[in-house]
Amino acid sequence: MPPTVTITPGALARLLGGHPWVRRADVVRGPDAAGDIVRVSDGRRDGGTALWSERSRIALRLVAREAVAPNEIEALIDRRIGEAIDRRRAFVSSWDACRVVHGEADLLPGLFVDRYADVAVIQTAATAMDAREEAIAAIVARRLGARLVVARDDGAARDFEELPRRSGVLRGTGPTLVAWHDAGSAMETDVLTDGKTGGFLDQQENHARAASCVEGAPEALDAFTYHGGFALALARAGARVTALDESPVAIDRARKNATLNGVALTARCANAFDALRELEGEGKRFDLVVIDPPALAKRASALPAAERGYKELNLRALRLLRPNGVLITCSCSGRLTRDRFASVVEAAARDVGRPLQLVEQRGAGRDHPSLVGVPETEYLKCWILRALS
Repeated sequence: MPPTVTITPGALARLLGGHPWVRRADVVRGPDAAGDIVRVSDGRRDGGTALWSERSRIALRLVAREAVAPNEIEALIDRRIGEAIDRRRAFVSSWDACRVVHGEADLLPGLFVDRYADVAVIQTAATAMDAREEAIAAIVARRLGARLVVARDDGAARDFEELPRRSGVLRGTGPTLVAWHDAGSAMETDVLTDGKTGGFLDQQENHARAASCVEGAPEALDAFTYHGGFALALARAGARVTALDESPVAIDRARKNATLNGVALTARCANAFDALRELEGEGKRFDLVVIDPPALAKRASALPAAERGYKELNLRALRLLRPNGVLITCSCSGRLTRDRFASVVEAAARDVGRPLQLVEQRGAGRDHPSLVGVPETEYLKCWILRALS
């Protein structure tokens, strides 16, 4: 049997109700023996099996409602990865890139796996998953038939468990530059050196939806283009696109991706906050503007400043839109709830004095599911709006 961690009755009730986390403040007594796989109890009732962290504010992450011995965890992970892959095959069988394991939403807390063609990328954000990464890489290679498995454990999520940031090849050989498709756009990504795991897979379906907003040959602005996800989808649909990003590496990749697709982009390296003000001062106007910044609030303490930043971006975007223009505005800050995001957009529209029609509220793609009742797993907001005047 694994060691036992005792938690408060209230925390156990939340676990049994479907929320997979127990915070440090709700731990009454730590494990009675060494181990990162533990049994959870409030002293009377059993709460199942969880991953234990000595350092994180999230002390426990539920991995199974039943008892699982430590030597059975890898078999459980293997089975859950197979089930996650099978679920994706039901609706993304034509995609050559997608997220195949999405942490808690696939009952694999602290584990994320992305596939780009014949390459898989693993991220671990929990101590117990990190300790088993080599075994997980073998499972992923076998399940996906991947020629290469890469670790991108260089993100901020690892800081919460005080795990070192690192990246490298776990299994296989060959180039880390991979060709794949995003909403029909041909892309190239270096999964070892480019941002995130190489691309922003959670926005693929939103890129496709953005393309459906193109009517005729409008002028469009993609203010945070990265490798050109939104910009390429819009250009392939007939828009004349200006694409901005403050990273010269990202802009270079976006230009190369435009060449792969046979479309023209006006791509330039610029800070979007500055560029939007400059474009407004020049009297430039667009029929469609995309605002998709990186997360501005990774911690709760950053939320007030982040809300000011999101408001500024949306306000500037609205000033750049022609009458009946389309604004596609996004936030991937999980701490910025849907309601607070709505307040930001409303405040921007009020300050500009433009009525906004809400066309559609979207989130992450189907390969990035959330868990009902666990708002922390619903992070991406992608709203399509129309400025009516």
